[in-house]
Formats: sequence, structure tokens, C-alpha cells
Amino acid sequence: MKEVKASTLYFLFFAIVLLIVAFVMPLIDPNFKDYFESLYWVIVTISTVGYGDIVPHTLTSKIITIVVILLGIIAVSLFTAVVTSNLIKKTIFSLKEWEKMDNLENHLIICGYKPQLKALIDEFLKKNKRLTVKQIVVIHNVLTAEIQAMLNELDYIKFIEGDFSEEEILKQAKASKASKAIIMAEANDTSDSKVLATAILLKSFNHNIYIIAEIINPKFESYLEKIGCDEIILSEEYNKYLISKAIIDPGISRVIGSLIMNENFKIITDDYSNETFKEVFDKLLVQNIILIGVIENYGNINKFKLEYIKEAEKSPNINELYKQIHNLKNIKTNNIIISPPLDYVIQKHSALIIIERT
Repeated sequence: MKEVKASTLYFLFFAIVLLIVAFVMPLIDPNFKDYFESLYWVIVTISTVGYGDIVPHTLTSKIITIVVILLGIIAVSLFTAVVTSNLIKKTIFSLKEWEKMDNLENHLIICGYKPQLKALIDEFLKKNKRLTVKQIVVIHNVLTAEIQAMLNELDYIKFIEGDFSEEEILKQAKASKASKAIIMAEANDTSDSKVLATAILLKSFNHNIYIIAEIINPKFESYLEKIGCDEIILSEEYNKYLISKAIIDPGISRVIGSLIMNENFKIITDDYSNETFKEVFDKLLVQNIILIGVIENYGNINKFKLEYIKEAEKSPNINELYKQIHNLKNIKTNNIIISPPLDYVIQKHSALIIIERT
């Protein structure tokens, strides 16, 4: 920053000197007819072009010309040095960032940037002690001052400048080795299309990557579900629903906010398959845990699809095998059931929605 300020001040001083010289030359040398002609001569001379169509005649003007030429040589040299230095620094920075990317594995990719990103990262790293992600890659088309400050403060965050929907950018972010990805909606008409394209690319690189996609238009939800997107956040729809629900049931917004911010509100993946909701409810209640719902086919569908196929392959009945594989097409991931019937049987690959009592 100090180098940039010094260079700016120098060029500003230099420009003022040139304007003064352009003003003085017509006063001391009759060969310079007016200010515009003098300014033209100064620019041609200072840039070391020197057409020779206007030349000084008096001794004073020749001395000033020598000074202007020397200033021009210094200015051009300094400008070249500053530009070259910045290019070299940027190249070295890019190479260092690339080297850091080379060892990425099991990381989180955040596609896009919003002002609350820093707070979001701090929040989930603070509250999710079980989180296995140790490195985070942020992709955005501009390295903003906010992102730079975040990079300076948090050494586990890496940054890639570019369009997150481009294949080469996602390759640079090592999408094939990432465990999770968040795709943020942008404030433009093509935002949802870009989110969908990015999700398709991510799944093509890594079938097991867990994708959380934010969209604006609900019609894109079905498209994202078809490609195996794990979680879809309809930001505007949620806001509309929350506002309308608050009108009908005053206080509901505070209830939802309290649940989200409450560390005792959790999703657990303990295996209680083939047990009824009542049986599991009673077991957890003894541990001061209240069971409020179930999420069927929780997590990344590709992982347990393979398990279903392996189980079906063990069956001697070929019709049963065909039936099992056919049913996989209709599996809905992360299907939430709040307060199911007491005799509801919890299936394999289900997660439990709970509140721990303190």
C-alpha cells in the first residue's frame, strides 16, 4: 500500500509540473503559439517520442526542455517498474495459491460471495464440532477487499478468482476431491441457471460431493433434484412463507429463529433402523433427548444407492433384483417427516431430528 501511495503522489506531482511547463513555455518562447500547442509539445517530449515539429528557440526554453526530457525518462522507468512489480507479485501470489490448492482434499467449496459469508463460516465452524472439513475454497469473480481481509485473517480459506460455473475453475478448486459444496444465488436473471450448471459440473467431477444449492425460482428445484442435489434452499420462497405464516401464527418467526440458533436442535445419524418411532422416542427420552421427526434417505444418495444395489445383487431372485434397481429411480433424498405415526418404522439411511434437553 505504501508503494502504491508513493507512486500515485509522484505521478500527481509530475502531472502538475507538466501543466505548469505547458503554461510557461508560450510566455518565454515565441515559437510556442498557445497553451494547447505547448501542452502537445510537453506530452510528445515527455513520452520520448519527439516528433520535432515544435522546437524551443530561447536558452531558457532549451534548459526547461532538458529538464522535461530527464523527467520523462524517470517517469517512464518508474511506470514500467511499478507495472512489472505488480504483475510479478500477482503471478507469484497465483502460483503460491495454486500450490496450496494442490493438496486439497475433503474440503468445502463455496461458490459465490455474500457480505455475510465471513459470519457464516465462523458460525458453522464454531457450532459444528463434528465437521470434518478443514479447508475452505471460496470462488468469486472479483477479489474484494472483504475477501482479502478474510484471507489474511483465516489461513484455512483459499480463494480462486473466476466464474464458478466454468469447468476449469472447478478443476482448480479440486472439486473431484471435495466433500461439500455450497452454491450461492446471485442477484440477476441467470442466477438459477448458473447454479444448476455448476451443480451438474460438480456432480460430474464427484458423484459423492454433498451439494447445497440456493435458488430463487422454485421451478429449478425439480431440475436440481434430478441431478442429485442434496439440499435446495429456496431463499425467497422461505421468506414469503415465513412472513405469511407469521401473520397467521404470530411469533412463529421467533420460534423458527430460536430453533435454528439453538445448539440443542440437531440432526443425528445413529442407526435405529427397523424400530418404530415410539420405541426410539422412548429410548431417547430416557437420555433427555426429544425426538421430533425423521429424515428418510439422509445424506448423499449415491453412497447408499450403491449399498441398495449390492444388497439386491445378493438376492437369488432376478425379479427382485430388477425391482430393487427400478425403485432406486424413485428414491427421494432428505425426505422430512415431522412427528410421524407412533408405529412408523424407521428405515435404513434415516437421520433423526432431535432436541436435547438441558
